[in-house]
Amino acid sequence: MNITQVMSRITAFYQAGDTLISVIDALAKKHHSCGLICDDGVPVGIITERDIVRLAAKIISGELKSDCLIGEVMTENPICIDAGTLLTDALTLAKERSLRHFPVLGPAGTVIGVVTHTDLVKAQLANSVSDSYLEEEDKSLQILSIEDPLTGLPNRRAMAIDLRHCDAILRRTSRPYAVSIIAVDHLKAYNDEYGHMAGDEALKHVATRLHNNMRGTDKAYRYEGADFLFLMPDTNSYGAIIASERLRNIISTSNFENYKSPVGKLTVSIGIAINVDDEWKQTVEYANHTSREAKVSGQDSIYLHSRKDGAICVSDMGKDTAVQEEVSTEEK
Repeated sequence: MNITQVMSRITAFYQAGDTLISVIDALAKKHHSCGLICDDGVPVGIITERDIVRLAAKIISGELKSDCLIGEVMTENPICIDAGTLLTDALTLAKERSLRHFPVLGPAGTVIGVVTHTDLVKAQLANSVSDSYLEEEDKSLQILSIEDPLTGLPNRRAMAIDLRHCDAILRRTSRPYAVSIIAVDHLKAYNDEYGHMAGDEALKHVATRLHNNMRGTDKAYRYEGADFLFLMPDTNSYGAIIASERLRNIISTSNFENYKSPVGKLTVSIGIAINVDDEWKQTVEYANHTSREAKVSGQDSIYLHSRKDGAICVSDMGKDTAVQEEVSTEEK
């Protein structure tokens, strides 16, 4: 089911210059549970019933003036979803982010409606009741699954949801994000030597180190086979290289044995791509291609996708002034 089938059409927008009291009064008269603050149809903030209760307490205590502007107290940059989002994906995002309201964006990037957590749950329950066979119910459960059973990391379905969210932020704020494909070196040879169960342990070893050592805003996913995807929101080339190098070094120095590798231990090759104006699938493809270059040209290394020069090696960037200058120039 598409999200537009359960959303409510937006009939009223508010401006950042409107007063808090006037917005609350309008919401009460319209019996709306939230209000969207927009600039030319693009959402810049949101205020919900929970926000109103919290702000009312501040007004009563004297911490906040009753005539303050809505732009001063709204929740900025609300998480939005595209009109093409499936119901199951919206439910997953609501659960992951603990959100109860989603503005829905049309093709032009402007708001066309809003959907609440209650709308999503009711629609999902209606779908469940209409299922006639257990087989269909099993398929629904599989679709809702967002965790890779081997590593415990989020899977590609969860990855697509989060990347679409990063794309939406990029369109609204022009803040770039970075994607790394982290490929385990020599895993096929490792499986041939030690068996696939040992290979699974190697993958879990890498997944654990990715999960335990990433920044708070970053996220790692099981991408496919011996590859992981590392998402770094609001990050430029320099920051992505530093974060990726830290992970490469942690895995390399963990000394997980792999005698089929020239260095005798488990290592990874990393390809990075920065999205400043592409669609997320293209960014992932750039990172994927660059990781392949890293595996062929110099394993246990990091390569960066450059629009000008293709894949360039940036391992040990902190020691390489020329690379630092090249990355800095490209960011501009």
